[in-house]
Order: sequence, then C-alpha cells, then structure tokens
Amino acid sequence: MDYSPGLRGVIAGETAISTVGREGTSLRYRGYDAVELTKKNAYEDVAALIVENKLDGSDFKNYYKAHFVEMYDNNFLNSVLDEIKDKMHPMDVLKVITSLVGEYEGINRLDATAKLCAVNCYVISVLNDAVSTNFINEYVVASSMLKDNVSSEKIEALDDILILYAEHGFNASTFATRVTASTRSDLTSSIVSGIGTLKGELHGGANEKAVKMITQFSNVNEAKAEVLKLLEAKKKIMGFGHGVYKIQDPRSPIVKSWVEKLSTSEEAINRFKIAKEIDSLMDTEKKLFPNVDFYGGLLLYELGFDIDLFTPIFVAGRIAGWSAHYFEQHDQDVLIRPAAKYIGPSER
Repeated sequence: MDYSPGLRGVIAGETAISTVGREGTSLRYRGYDAVELTKKNAYEDVAALIVENKLDGSDFKNYYKAHFVEMYDNNFLNSVLDEIKDKMHPMDVLKVITSLVGEYEGINRLDATAKLCAVNCYVISVLNDAVSTNFINEYVVASSMLKDNVSSEKIEALDDILILYAEHGFNASTFATRVTASTRSDLTSSIVSGIGTLKGELHGGANEKAVKMITQFSNVNEAKAEVLKLLEAKKKIMGFGHGVYKIQDPRSPIVKSWVEKLSTSEEAINRFKIAKEIDSLMDTEKKLFPNVDFYGGLLLYELGFDIDLFTPIFVAGRIAGWSAHYFEQHDQDVLIRPAAKYIGPSER
C-alpha cells in the first residue's frame, strides 16, 4: 500500500455534498456554484441546500431564530458564558457552550444544524457585545452576530463569507467530524471535534495571521520591503496558496471586492493598498495566489470583529458543512480506521 504523508491525494470516502478544485478553480455545493450562490441566496438557503439538498432557507431561519431566542433567555447558559468568556480562548468557549447545550431527542437534521449554528453565533454575538434578538429576516444568521443598526452592506458581506466558509470537502476539520461520526457518536461530539481541529493555525488560523501581518505595516513601501525580507528568509506568508486549488481560490475575488467596497476611511483604504501590494508581491515572487483567508481576515476586520473572533466566525459558517458530513457518514455507517506506517525500532 502506498504511503501519502497527511493523506494528501488519498480518496478516503465518498460524498455527494461538494466538489472542491475541479479544473483547479471551482467550488460547488451539491452541483451549485458557491460563488453564484452568494449573488442570489442567503446563508440560510445554502445551509438547507448542503444539509437537505433543498435551496430554501425558510425552515432553517425559523429553527435558528427559535434556538437563538431560547439561549438568549437561558439564565444558566448565560451565567456559564459570563464565567468563562474572559478566561478562555473564544474557540474553547465555543467547545464548552456547544457541549453544554448538546442535543435533544426528536430533532430533525435541519433543526439540529440550525441549533448548533445558533449556539456558535450566539457565543460570537456575546463576545462581540452585539447580542440581540432583532434579526434582519433577509440575513438572519449574519445579522445575529453584528450590532444593531449596522449597514445592510456589512450584513450582506458577512452573509457572503459565511456562504463561502460553509463547506469545503474533506478538509482537516470536516474529516475529524467524519471520523467521530464514523464511530456512531452523536452530532454534538462530532461538531466539537471539528471546532477543536479548526483551532489549529494550519487550518483555521490563517485569516488571523494574515490580518496581523497586514496591520503591522504603516504603508505600502514598508510592507513591500518587509515581505521581501521574509521571502528571502524563506518564511511562510499566511493566506497564500492552497492544497487543492492550483490556479486560484474562487472565493477570494468575492471577499476582496467586499473589502474594497467597505474600505472607506483613510486607514481602511491604506490597509487595502497594503494587502494588494502583498498580493502582487506573492504573485511576482512566488507565483502564489491569495486564498479566502487573506482578504477574508481583512473583511472581518473591516466589519469590526476582534481578531480572535475570526476563527469562530469560520466555525459559524462551516457548521452546515460539518453537519451534512456527519449525517452522510452516519448513513454510510463505515468506521474510519486507516493503517499506519511503522518507523520505530524492530524487535528487541
């Protein structure tokens, strides 16, 4: 049996949920182009598509709002959240509160997904000092994480990035979710596995690293000089290249366009110029394209989120994909149990 480090290129299962990187560029959710979905649909529609193969988010919205309000009124949950929110990393807070809320009997698949999505978004809204039940019905999920009276453009921008984060094949956190599901464990435990995996900087933390790099520079010339030094020292620049896409990340142009549109202050315009300069340098020097994390992190920054909330927002979007993969793996009912290549000492 051939060995592939990190299981790169190994087909580890079958899925009808998405195709990633076909022809080097595309991303499709159950046959629909993900980029096109951002133009005509809301995250709730896409979540229903990914989980139930129905492009209609009306039920998801109703389930989501009910669960969000329930948490808003849950004194015990909020007392726990108040106790831990300033003592733990936001990703660890998500794990704790997700485990605390758990599941209940008789819940259908879309309702279960909406509940877990609501749990994570509720935590984000609390950490963002934006908790409210004044939903914008067109974009219920996105509006629940932003402060009241925010512009419609910002709500739509967040909705778009949630759609683009919603699903991405057998990535590390999704595979971890499927491994847990394959043991016949419950959905909540599987989602917590995904959250724990996404916490790692090689998977979910690239957007944070990218923004920290962009914001450390005061101008384009400084950025150019320092990035060239980093490249000369063979340092990795986070937010560029992709393990599957070979030509471009189809999600990146959508996110970049939102950053440009929302960058209206002098400081924001300067940040965008710096980002574009780094983008250009990486193309010229390394022939690498920006992935969704490079401009995605900057978009979340312009939306007013603290940097340590970027990965939790990634979770909020990816809940739909993780849940769909849980249900698919559960239906297939095959235990994931790969072999290992032994490299230790022989008998002694």
